[in-house]
Amino acid sequence: MSTQALILATLIAFAFPAVAQVRRDGSGAAPPPVISQTIAVHRGEKITVPLGIHGTRGELLEFLIRQPPAHGKLSPVKSTTMNTAVVTYTPSARATVAEDQFAYAVRGSQGVSAPGTITIRFAQPVVAPPKFRAPAEIEFPPVFPGQRSTAEMELANDGGGTIEGEVTVPEPWSIDGLKFFRLGAGQRATVRLVFTPTEPGVRAGEAVISGSERKIIPLRASAEARLAASPAQLKLTAHVGSQTRTGVLTIANHSEEDATVVVEAGPRLLTDRSVKIPALGKSALPIFADAAEVAAFDDSVKLTSKEWSATVPVHAVAVGGILKFSKGEVAVTGSADDVASGIAILENSGGEPITVRLDAERPFEVENRVVTAPARGSVEVAILVRNAVPGIFRSTLKAAGEGGSALVSLSANISESTPSGKPAPAPRIAEENFSRADSVESGAPETEAGFISQNVRETPNALGRFARATGPSTATLDWPANLGSLDNVRIEERVLSLAANDELQIAWSPIAEVSITPERERVRAELRGLKPGRLYTVRVMTGKDADARALFSADFHTPPKKPLYEGSPTTPLLIFTLGDLLFALWRSGRAPAGKRK
Repeated sequence: MSTQALILATLIAFAFPAVAQVRRDGSGAAPPPVISQTIAVHRGEKITVPLGIHGTRGELLEFLIRQPPAHGKLSPVKSTTMNTAVVTYTPSARATVAEDQFAYAVRGSQGVSAPGTITIRFAQPVVAPPKFRAPAEIEFPPVFPGQRSTAEMELANDGGGTIEGEVTVPEPWSIDGLKFFRLGAGQRATVRLVFTPTEPGVRAGEAVISGSERKIIPLRASAEARLAASPAQLKLTAHVGSQTRTGVLTIANHSEEDATVVVEAGPRLLTDRSVKIPALGKSALPIFADAAEVAAFDDSVKLTSKEWSATVPVHAVAVGGILKFSKGEVAVTGSADDVASGIAILENSGGEPITVRLDAERPFEVENRVVTAPARGSVEVAILVRNAVPGIFRSTLKAAGEGGSALVSLSANISESTPSGKPAPAPRIAEENFSRADSVESGAPETEAGFISQNVRETPNALGRFARATGPSTATLDWPANLGSLDNVRIEERVLSLAANDELQIAWSPIAEVSITPERERVRAELRGLKPGRLYTVRVMTGKDADARALFSADFHTPPKKPLYEGSPTTPLLIFTLGDLLFALWRSGRAPAGKRK
């Protein structure tokens, strides 16, 4: 750098502080100029206007309004900092001009500045479009017929502008109050709707809003009857073995007053003529079917109470099988060299036929193991005694089916054979359960037709020849695979018991230990865990629930356990005596010497 340039820079550096000092002292300095500006505002709105100067001054300045606005008002000036302030402009409500102005200045230590102008331009406000709001649907509280149920429908304009319209509703609805409305921006209106039903039931309707904004609002209401009967259709049934069919109607009172219901029943029904229903309570009305009518029939019960009435259809199912033998005992007489026989008449007083299984202990037999007693009819059961030794025998005949059971006493008086009597026939095996095993041992072919007669192949109870007793605790069932599907196959044991009224009860219980092996043309089932020396009646079931059915049932005996000893009865006594003698000799040999005799 040259010497001349260095000297010039030094002079300039010393000159600037001097000038600044002169201005701070006020010698030769001008007042600060104010800021003029143009501000836009929506017509009718207030606005806060900032006031200020160009640059800064190190002193508190006073802002002065030199000329007020022509169409509005100004608030007092409020200082915000040393060099700034604000003032609020409020426009006139009647002003329609496009703009307004006012002037201001500042006063400081250098004096009052020249005025500045604030121009305020008015713009039309942006008006939002109308936004109509109404409920999506209206649901009324339930009432009784003749009462009023009310609901309020709130309408609103959540936007701008104006919405006008009218509300209309169909009967049995009505409008309580004004139907017309006018909603400005942000305004709301409430329309009161009334539902007045004349009969019970659920009703649906529509509230139609017409005008600048059209809407359809669904209406839902219900009228509940003061009284109600259930079920809608009554079914009369009877317990197994009973001829009394009955059902219960439940009548509910939904009102707060007691009610009396008059009852009119059909000619084949029995019930009370009237029933009282407490307020907000229920009463049971039993209905009985005429015991003389055992077949199924349809009838009705009519219920009436003041403004309420109802007709309940009634269906009485047929009385199930009710079994009994016509006599308490069947006596059979004959000789040892002949076949003695008798007849037991099984009566069914029920309204449905019933198929039963007949069981009799030896020497008694039945000619048919399975018989069907028709509805309100009877069937004859032939009782036979064969190959019996002379004497008097007593037993019982059991008839049992899914719908009932019956017992009859059996007695037989078998006399000695006459001298001129024919030779006694060769003994036969009365138990049909082992006929299949005999055929196998004799080499007879194993065909289904060989042990199922044509007239009983469709009767599951008649297929009793598929069982073989194989041991005291095991048995085997073997049947043709074409008898039925093995879907959900299971084997159940028949369990007999006596009820409190000495009636025989029949139940079926699953056998726990069973293994079933399907083969090509046959099915084999091994039963284990059985009790020795017992007569078993089992059935093979397939399917489940309503599709369950029995393939067949079978009877078999399990042989009793063999005794541990089968020799002479005196041998154990001799062994015991000998053992007792040896023990006495051994004990005497161990006695102390001083005590020996």
